[in-house]
Amino acid sequence: AVDPGRIGLAVEDNGLGIAPEHLARIFQHGFTTKKDGHGFGLRSCVLAAREMRGDLTLASAGVGYGATFTLTLPVASP
Repeated sequence: AVDPGRIGLAVEDNGLGIAPEHLARIFQHGFTTKKDGHGFGLRSCVLAAREMRGDLTLASAGVGYGATFTLTLPVASP
């Protein structure tokens, strides 16, 4: 549930999912599970969300269960 005064956008997939041991580190600079990854993609996304006074979160039941990323942002006052 999104708080009043905020709007949320959730994107869910049925892809590989995220291993439980990676959930706590997924947005950390330099964290990657890819051979040629640099670990800045998701970090830059969460920083951009926070710069807009929002947040980016992740939920995944584990490998094989997909993942849901949720972006929440404040709603502008009229």
